[in-house]
Amino acid sequence: MIQQLRRLYEEKPLQFALFAGLIFRLIAVIFSKGYGMTDDHFKIITEAHMYITGNETKFWTPGFSEAVSKRSMLYPYLHYLLFSSMDSVGWVDPQFKMYVVRFLHGIYSLLTIFFSYKITLLLSNKRIAGQVALIAALLWFMPMMSVRNLIEVVSIPLLMGGTYLALLGHLNLRKSSIFLFAGIVLGYAFSIRYQTAAFTGGLGIFFVLQRNFKAATLMTLGFMIPLFLNHYVLESLVFGFEPFEKILNYVNFNVSNATEYINGPWYNFILLFLGLFIPPFSFILLFGSFKVWKKHLFLFLPFFLFMVFHSVFPGKQERFILPAVMYFPILGLIGYDELVKNGKWWSRNKKFFRISWKVFWVINFILLIPITFTYSKRSKVEAMYYLNHVPDEEKNSMVFCGGSKSDILTIPAFYANIKHYPVAYRISSEEEMETFKEEISELDREDLPDYLFVFEHDQKEERLRQFESTLPRLTYETTIEASFIDQLMHWLNPKNKNYNIDIYKID
Repeated sequence: MIQQLRRLYEEKPLQFALFAGLIFRLIAVIFSKGYGMTDDHFKIITEAHMYITGNETKFWTPGFSEAVSKRSMLYPYLHYLLFSSMDSVGWVDPQFKMYVVRFLHGIYSLLTIFFSYKITLLLSNKRIAGQVALIAALLWFMPMMSVRNLIEVVSIPLLMGGTYLALLGHLNLRKSSIFLFAGIVLGYAFSIRYQTAAFTGGLGIFFVLQRNFKAATLMTLGFMIPLFLNHYVLESLVFGFEPFEKILNYVNFNVSNATEYINGPWYNFILLFLGLFIPPFSFILLFGSFKVWKKHLFLFLPFFLFMVFHSVFPGKQERFILPAVMYFPILGLIGYDELVKNGKWWSRNKKFFRISWKVFWVINFILLIPITFTYSKRSKVEAMYYLNHVPDEEKNSMVFCGGSKSDILTIPAFYANIKHYPVAYRISSEEEMETFKEEISELDREDLPDYLFVFEHDQKEERLRQFESTLPRLTYETTIEASFIDQLMHWLNPKNKNYNIDIYKID
């Protein structure tokens, strides 16, 4: 069996990688439910659902609550269209909707494997291209991340697709009009994730340095087409925002609030790449990348500028560099091949690569299996989904009680299939508890909250006694447990707020 798989991989590396990638992405579609962070649920799924149900938010409504809207409308709007079409045929179950969303993202992400292979094949050979494609298919976090709604990951196929088209033009394998189409694809990558402009700008600079002004001009013109369609036609003409208002607001916000995000030294992302691709294999990729920086400046320059931009900018969340993640193994493996051909030490020590390659895959699969099955934020998602079949009039108002404000701040009400965002009382301190008591005392019985959600925390029993003395009657219904991975992440780092949640009906 192993020999047959090896032979299939050697004969048809792209098909093998696509099939392997598909299998693990389908596993992630089924098992990797939930969401990882605020952006991949509340900025996409929640916004689409809110617009369908007629709830105004700053994202859709200019000047709403005098709040600034700064995120591109394209990606959430596509989810709005998808959810609307599903609602029209009666597919309203939130979990089913998310199965469809994950499936579509998983299929779409196969383009990352395809373009990784094609780009590498144009610059190297079938063997190296097959290795790159296999990494794109099975890198330990890629199947799980590929079915999520992170714009950094969603932009990868577009960024690589535009790169591939531009490479075809650069190698004179297509007519110069291909640069226009490359610009269009890269423009859509920008409309998903603004920071990809650092990579696209690197491609433009490369063509200017090559004095290929025609390519640079055509790419720029193509790049402007999605900007016009998304940031003027959709956002301005259809929804009433000022032209390019969201882009300008995004830039102003990030410049003003850069230091409020996770920060680190300038070399933070270099260390991150070395960790993601597992030493010592990752160091081979690093040496290989710099080996071919001049020969393959077409790829190295935009990748380098993208890394420099994120290394200099104060905010250093790990996901920021994901749009360019596959360029590291592409350059690194092509470069390693050059090192073997032209370097005495590397040609004499091929065994070092073979061992590193095997170690990489052993550790990679140890990580890949549990992560692909990860159901993150399970307790929050299932707690809301518990109300999915409850009539709307019985889930108008809810109480959330936890150990800190951050524990209970973001609640994925989408999974409760609520037509409007419920009134939410959040209690994480004695002061908030006293305020809650005062507010409740002024309400008629029919206006009292419908459900109480108690997150696991040190003062849980005391809070329950206070609720029992404040509310008419509490009926315990169920406890939603956090997933194993959520519990493990909390054990490793208590800042990961993943707790069991007790649900009570307020009668």
